[in-house]
Amino acid sequence: MLTFDFREWEIKASAIDGASRQVPFVIAYALTKSMQDAREAERTEMVSVFDRPRAYTLNSMRVIPATKQTLTAELSFKTGSRPASKWLAPEVTGGSRQVKAFERMLAAKGALKPGEFVVPGKGVRLDAQGNIPRATLMAIAQSLGIVASRPTRKGVPAKRQQKPVFVVRSGLLHPGVYQRSGGRGIVPLLLFVTSPTYEKRLHYYETARRVVPESFRRHFHEGWQRFVVDDVRRSVRRAG
Repeated sequence: MLTFDFREWEIKASAIDGASRQVPFVIAYALTKSMQDAREAERTEMVSVFDRPRAYTLNSMRVIPATKQTLTAELSFKTGSRPASKWLAPEVTGGSRQVKAFERMLAAKGALKPGEFVVPGKGVRLDAQGNIPRATLMAIAQSLGIVASRPTRKGVPAKRQQKPVFVVRSGLLHPGVYQRSGGRGIVPLLLFVTSPTYEKRLHYYETARRVVPESFRRHFHEGWQRFVVDDVRRSVRRAG
């Protein structure tokens, strides 16, 4: 014999109706979680592609969570005064990079021609990430008279005079900024080149497209179990 109790059926039907209303929430949960997974995959990609990327670069992405109303999660670069997208864009899409502040300073003083960019010379020491330290650039700018040198504080002896730094625009030497290295020797600190072209190295979109579909399915199943199935079971048990 098969017997239905109407009151029990009504409780189960109510639980199932509540479960259907949870579907948008589960979708939003899965979208947000899958974008967080994509962010971690992008960080792993950066570590494998770049030489010792800085923490600022690795933490340059943000996830905008999905809601039941939008059902859209977003992975993007953080905004601000120094967004990483400025120097990462050429690595994502290829092509030329944007002009840097130091290059604009050189151009304003006529040292750098339109369409030229600065790359390190063999006479400059790079930091752990392979970049020219800002302090080095400012020291060069002061030596060239592009920015004013900081006055020496009273009672503090001035540092030893830096070897002469000068700009070369013609002759046998490649255009750039050079420094005397002792005697008649000179070494290049900065070289002027035409727009440097970057190959696409950071597979930003490809990484996300690879990770998100499988991650979404996994998190949707997890969310459905957590917020729907288990919730229905608890409702039925409480009713019983």
